[in-house]
Amino acid sequence: MIIYYIPCPDQKSAENIARTLLQEKLIGCANIIPGMSSMYWWEGKIETSSEYILILKTLESSDANKNLESRVKELHPYEVPCVMALPVASINDSFKNWLEQSLK
Repeated sequence: MIIYYIPCPDQKSAENIARTLLQEKLIGCANIIPGMSSMYWWEGKIETSSEYILILKTLESSDANKNLESRVKELHPYEVPCVMALPVASINDSFKNWLEQSLK
């Protein structure tokens, strides 16, 4: 299993990305967490914004993960979106089985 961490500017963007990836069977589940405050460098100055965090759950596969990352970049409104993949050290069998079935 692999988890993707993707900050989004608003709920609508996060939902659009999640729904599209679910429909395309690239992910089995998405969580949207509102209300994160972000600070970062952009164009030479420190910026602050409110973001929604999109957490995507899928199985690790180099081809599928390349497709997922490519689709997120196409759908995401940011010029430079963060598409961070995080490996999962362990997962309970029942959730793993559900995830596998969801991606078929």
